[in-house]
Amino acid sequence: MQKKAKLFSLVAIIFFSVSGGPYGLEDIVASVGPLITLFLILILPVVWTIPEVMIVAELSSTYPVQGGYYRWVEMGLGKFWGFMEGWWSLLYSLIDLSLYPILFTMYLKILFPGLNNLALYLAELMVIWSCALLNIYGIKFVGYSLTVFKLFILISFLVFIFLGLYHISFDFSVILKSQNHFESKNLLYGLSLAFWNFIGWDNGSTVLHEVDKPDKNFYKALFITIPIIVFFYFFPILIGASIDTDWENWKFGQFSHIANSMNQPFLGVILAIGGMFMCLGIFNSLLLSSTRVFLTMAQDKFLPSIFAKSHKKLLTPHVAIFFCALVYSGLVLFSFQKLVIYNVLLYLFAMMLEALALVALRKRNKNARTHFKIPFGSFGMYFIVSMIVVIILFVTVVNIVNFNFSFTNIFLMIFLIFGGVFVYWFFRYFNGRTIS
Repeated sequence: MQKKAKLFSLVAIIFFSVSGGPYGLEDIVASVGPLITLFLILILPVVWTIPEVMIVAELSSTYPVQGGYYRWVEMGLGKFWGFMEGWWSLLYSLIDLSLYPILFTMYLKILFPGLNNLALYLAELMVIWSCALLNIYGIKFVGYSLTVFKLFILISFLVFIFLGLYHISFDFSVILKSQNHFESKNLLYGLSLAFWNFIGWDNGSTVLHEVDKPDKNFYKALFITIPIIVFFYFFPILIGASIDTDWENWKFGQFSHIANSMNQPFLGVILAIGGMFMCLGIFNSLLLSSTRVFLTMAQDKFLPSIFAKSHKKLLTPHVAIFFCALVYSGLVLFSFQKLVIYNVLLYLFAMMLEALALVALRKRNKNARTHFKIPFGSFGMYFIVSMIVVIILFVTVVNIVNFNFSFTNIFLMIFLIFGGVFVYWFFRYFNGRTIS
C-alpha cells in the first residue's frame, strides 16, 4: 500500500519546489544590488506568487488528479496544449535539476576546498542516486527528508538573523544608495534570477494522488508556504547586505562568508551544510514532480510506454526515476547556469496555459465541487488570470528586447519553445491517433 504525504510533509515539498531558503539570492544582489533585490522579494509575491498560488489552489482543489498541471491543461485546452504543458515543464525541470548537484559541490568546496574534479563528480553522482533511491521508496520518505532539511535551513537562518542584528547599525541608508554602483544592463539577469526563486508553486501538483486529502491539503500547504519563503528571503538579505557591502562580488555561499566575518565560523559551516541540504531538497522535490509527468505522458502514449511502469510494491515510477538519474549523471558534466533565462521563460509559458485552462474549466464546469475558489466570482478569476498573463508578456518582451541574437541562442530558443510541436505530431503519427 502506498504511503501518502500529510500536510506537514507537503509544506516541505512545496517549500523545496519553489525555494530551499535564501541560497541563490546572492547572485541577484551581485547583479542588481541589495535595494532592487529587496524590492523584488516584496513585490513579486504580490504581483506573481499570490495570483499563481490562487490559480493552482483552485485547480488542485477542484481537480486533484495525478499529473496535476499536465492534466489540468489537457482537460481545459485539449491534448495538444496538454502535451506542450508537459513538454515545457519537462525541459524546465531538465535545466533546473541539472544545476543542483553542481551547486551541491560548490557548497561542499567551502568545507573542503582541496577536492579535485573526480571527487566533485563522485559527490554529484551521490546526490543524484541517493535522491533517486529515496524517490523510488515514495513520497512519504521524500516528505520526511525534506521536512528535516527545511527545519535545518530555517533554524540556521534564524540564528544568522539573530546574531546579525548585533553586527548592524540599523542605518540602512547605505542600501538605499546602493543603486549608484549597478548598471541597468544587469536587470534582465537579476529579474530572471528573482523569478527563478519564486516559481514552482504548481510542481507538487503532479503527485496529488500520493497526497492525503489532496483537495484540502494542497491549497492549504501553498498558502502556509508563502510567508515562510518571503520571510526567509527578505531578512537574511537585509542583514547580510548591511554587514557585507561588497555587493558586486557576492556569490553562491556568501552567507557562510558573512558568518565568518561575524566571527561565527561554526555558523559558517552550518550555513554551508544548509546549502548542501538545499540542493538535496530541491533535487528531491523536482525529481518527485518531474518523473510523475513522465509517467502520465507515457500513459497517454506521448512518451515511450516503458515510462508508464510503476514499482509493484511501492507504486512509484521507478523506470522514469532511474532514467532521469542516468541522464543527470551525464548532464552535470556541463554548465547550465547560463540557461536560467530560458528556464524562467519555459516555466512562464507553461503557467500561462494553466491560467487559461482555469478559465476554460470554470466556464465548462460552473458547479464543480471545490474547497477553494478564487474570490469575487468571474471578476476575481479574470483579474487574477490577467495579472499572470500581463507579467508573463512583460517578462517575455523584456527578454526579447535584451536577447543576444547569436545563431546558437536563436536555435536553442526555437528548439526549447517550438520543438514540442514536432514531438507531439511524431507520437500522434507513431501511435496512429487522430487529433481530437
